[in-house]
Amino acid sequence: MSGTNPCLKLFSQNRRRRRTYLLNLFIISLCLCSIFPIKNHINHLSPKKHLSSNASCSEISSMKLILNCSGDPLKTWCKNEMNVCDSSMIIFMKQFFITHSAILQPNYAQGKRLGGEEIQEVLNQAEKDEYFHFEKNFLQLPCNIPKSIDISFGSHLTNVLSSITSYQTCSNIDLVINETTIAVNRHDYVNIYHTLTDLYTVYLLCRFFQRDPKSVRILFLDAHPKGNLDIYWTQLFHSFSRLGHMKNYKSMFYKELIWSQPQAQSEIDVQRHRSKTPSFFEDFRAHMLEQFHIDSRTNQTINCQSLQVFFLGRRNYVAHPRNPTGKITRQLQNEKEILENLQRKFSQYSQINFTYNYFEQLSIEEQLKTIVKTDVYIGMHGAGLTYVMLLKPYRALVELASSSWESQDHFELMASMNHVHYHRCRIHDGSSTMTETIFNCAKKKILQLCPSIMNLSPINSQIHR
Repeated sequence: MSGTNPCLKLFSQNRRRRRTYLLNLFIISLCLCSIFPIKNHINHLSPKKHLSSNASCSEISSMKLILNCSGDPLKTWCKNEMNVCDSSMIIFMKQFFITHSAILQPNYAQGKRLGGEEIQEVLNQAEKDEYFHFEKNFLQLPCNIPKSIDISFGSHLTNVLSSITSYQTCSNIDLVINETTIAVNRHDYVNIYHTLTDLYTVYLLCRFFQRDPKSVRILFLDAHPKGNLDIYWTQLFHSFSRLGHMKNYKSMFYKELIWSQPQAQSEIDVQRHRSKTPSFFEDFRAHMLEQFHIDSRTNQTINCQSLQVFFLGRRNYVAHPRNPTGKITRQLQNEKEILENLQRKFSQYSQINFTYNYFEQLSIEEQLKTIVKTDVYIGMHGAGLTYVMLLKPYRALVELASSSWESQDHFELMASMNHVHYHRCRIHDGSSTMTETIFNCAKKKILQLCPSIMNLSPINSQIHR
């Protein structure tokens, strides 16, 4: 066939045109995206949704509240509730409350800082500068507010309560958050004890209101700078946002906003002197580990053929603006020498694996992995011993305490709640027998867990001192 088929030629030309058209369309789309970039709201908040100016916001977000009243303290919470403002607000135990169809106006939160700054930018700033004062109209509800609500929370929630006013319509809303949000006002945000108690409180609220923790957003009401423990909030819950970063929004509509009680009222605060953990604590611990990809079922039973003994060291580091030098107290003199001596002494026993480390140098995931596999936990009196709450039950904690701290029973109470064997090891810092003292204290708890493990002769006939 000598000539080219005119039909085939026409088809080929059309196909090339279609390819050119599609390519041009793709290029135009890229150009438009560069000119009009798609903007994400802070921390993945829901995009702006316009509401009808005459809409009833209470109708838009009406939902039946079904509570989980099982166990301590949830059963008590269910028996102590107060409906306010046509149930747009329900107060529990005079400690925390939940609001529905709430409008938040961030510009009525007055403070010197926004929060989330790099710590080097705010060194030496006063702690009071890291909190907001909530003025009238900060929180609005779709009802007639009682002239006076005779409740004093003894916390920041009293200030929130005094800021409440009424609204009638949903006009001029800049942002709608449909997901359940829990508002938290943190103290000592870089202290693992205070952080753990706050995390558990929020988790317990999720269980009480029967909300999936991973679908719940966190709203920080404080203006703390960035902290090394912030990652806990993004891992355990959906995400967190800072109130100070919401100043660009005049009005924000929250379908369901829960106002958490302060840290001092946490159910695992040591001042409650609990003898056992409250509701869902084991679930909380499992949830925390799983969110950091750690199997909570590991190390279920003590293996006396390979007992894991861990010593937590302490090093200077800058954690918050009030300590710009990073100097920490309660450090062992000659700590490195003592740890090396302990390692030599324990190395004489093949069934004991002694390790030490500094959590300041480890990621949160690495810290948790260390704790989960630990059988005997040794450390100086300090916040790091809070991890005793995450040890597997029936393990052991050896708290090193000088005369200045031996009256403090914080970690003894935590150990008791978690069914962990506890021993307070009284030390005299600088003593020439420090290594021997710590070794003997640890030995007591090791023998309690594995009675025969140290009765065997050491690998070498001589124990290094």
